[in-house]
Amino acid sequence: MTANRACGGGGKTMHRTGLGLSLIAIVVIIGAGALTIPFVYESQTLWYKMGADKTLLRAGQLVGLLALLSLLVQILLGTRGKLLEETFGVASLVTWHKANGILLCCFAALHIILVLVPEGVANLPTGAKNWPEMVGGVLFLMVLAQVVSSLFRQKFAFDYKRWRAAHRTLGYLAFCSVAVHVLFVADSFTEGVPRIALLVVLGGVNVIVLVTKMRITYRKDK
Repeated sequence: MTANRACGGGGKTMHRTGLGLSLIAIVVIIGAGALTIPFVYESQTLWYKMGADKTLLRAGQLVGLLALLSLLVQILLGTRGKLLEETFGVASLVTWHKANGILLCCFAALHIILVLVPEGVANLPTGAKNWPEMVGGVLFLMVLAQVVSSLFRQKFAFDYKRWRAAHRTLGYLAFCSVAVHVLFVADSFTEGVPRIALLVVLGGVNVIVLVTKMRITYRKDK
């Protein structure tokens, strides 16, 4: 009996490990594919750049894609679906959510710096014409507010329920904002494979979040 239980427990552990590695591999593959976009589907803004300016701008696009991937992962970690909970455990998901939030904020800040340096601070993209860039700026402020409030919530004595509600609301707004920003700020995503792939990924994340929320609501109503 004991041996059977041990074998059963070992089998479950191996299954969770394999599933976890598979999920991580999916994220890595999606990330690797995304990082090819600035090279395969080069933005027109790079056509008129040379030397260091072109390198910095391309690096900014790459870091921006990492920020996008990090934000999508952050939403999934925050949603904590049944599959993620059973595979990695709640404690690990909470730890990764906090660490990834800081990483996301760093990616976003570096993206802004790398994109703005070649253009010059005097040429900040403001006004109605540059509304996708403005959406990106607001998105960064939302991410920064979430990270800072999370790190210093106890120090600021924020009420947990109100903070959590605001944190989730900003998370969903950030999801919508990043979709608009990426789809309209760069011509790499105006059509073709990059646009379709992005819409599929965004739709997939949206479905996962909705299904998870419906499951939680159903469980509460039972």
